[in-house]
Amino acid sequence: MQRGQNGRVFEYKGVLMFSFSNIVALGCIQAFIQSLYLLRFSGPGRWLAAFILLVSINMCVGFYVDSGLFESDMLLITMWERLNSYLLLGPIFMAFVMTMTNSAYRFDKKDAIHLLPFLVWVGYFISVSLYEQSDFLTEQAVNLQTVSTRPFTERFSMISLVTAGHFCLYLAYGSWQIFMFWWQQRDNRIFRQLCWLLTVTVICYLMMASVFIVSVTAVIMELDKSDKLIALSYLSTVVGIFSLSYLLICYGRPAGFNRALVKEEVTDTDKGSAERIKPGVSAQQKRLLMLVEQELRTNKHHLQPDFSQIQLAEKLNISRHQLSDVLALHSSGGFYELINQLRVDAVIEELIKRPTSDRLISIAYDCGFNSKSSFNQVFKKHTGKTPSQYRDLVKTSKAETPWVPK
Repeated sequence: MQRGQNGRVFEYKGVLMFSFSNIVALGCIQAFIQSLYLLRFSGPGRWLAAFILLVSINMCVGFYVDSGLFESDMLLITMWERLNSYLLLGPIFMAFVMTMTNSAYRFDKKDAIHLLPFLVWVGYFISVSLYEQSDFLTEQAVNLQTVSTRPFTERFSMISLVTAGHFCLYLAYGSWQIFMFWWQQRDNRIFRQLCWLLTVTVICYLMMASVFIVSVTAVIMELDKSDKLIALSYLSTVVGIFSLSYLLICYGRPAGFNRALVKEEVTDTDKGSAERIKPGVSAQQKRLLMLVEQELRTNKHHLQPDFSQIQLAEKLNISRHQLSDVLALHSSGGFYELINQLRVDAVIEELIKRPTSDRLISIAYDCGFNSKSSFNQVFKKHTGKTPSQYRDLVKTSKAETPWVPK
């Protein structure tokens, strides 16, 4: 193995082992993997997936074109380059910020105005030659082949500056929204939201700064374009992509802040849920626990045998880790204990309402249990009696007051 003079390239028997270019490639692969994972979730997770996927595609396409790896037969890359998808980065970034700072935020028709610059550009691109589109693309492909030989001053063309300015406006406005979010909610627990927001915002600033610094330096020093120099301008973006992986490991998917948790009033319907909460919890934790029970009882999720903690977290627009932490403060002790408790409550209601001819196992299945053994075990744990014993009490009225769910 040999070390190059610049200390950044390693070769073994003439085979390239490591370089900035390889780091860029690894960053694009990592961004693609992250996007596939985050696309499974709604809200800010999906917007972040779209953002990093768009950044990685543009980074990959830009590297191919600027470093001289582009060939004239790569028509898909030609079409992508001509679409100027950089005009979508700002709106997607803002969508991520808005859904992170308010999980209840919903987009309407007026938000489509943010897509107007991109749609205008696409319309212009398509209308250039409606009947000679293939010839136009071929001409553009040939033109892109010469990009690597052009000076860095081309990066400061009018179209490039307007596109960069468009994104910078969204970046500045998004930064202001993040600051206002911190200022208004600084007394609440928003650490995880701020970690995601600040990390993505810093990545955007570094992405713009690194490309600008490398370009200006190359112009001043009259440097020629090379794959190493282009890769260097993308290096901070790649580091940011890997930092997102660290956040995913530590905090799970990005979950928006639920502003309903900061309401001070507690309604009468919440009092029953409050009785199930352990003493000594904060007001915000108590409100979240009551929202958990309200979501379960209102939509009857516990009646679904395969309902999971991940699904409940998505319904509440919070992370799975946040849900686990707060459920540990519930008198039940955890998610499955709470679900089983609600299922037992449902079984008791059905035992009182239904005729005694109905089979116990049928009632159990209707209330979310998926096996007879688990039903008998959970029911006795919560009531102190087997399902048959409790039904006998209801039927014969031997007990003055049937067991009532706490």
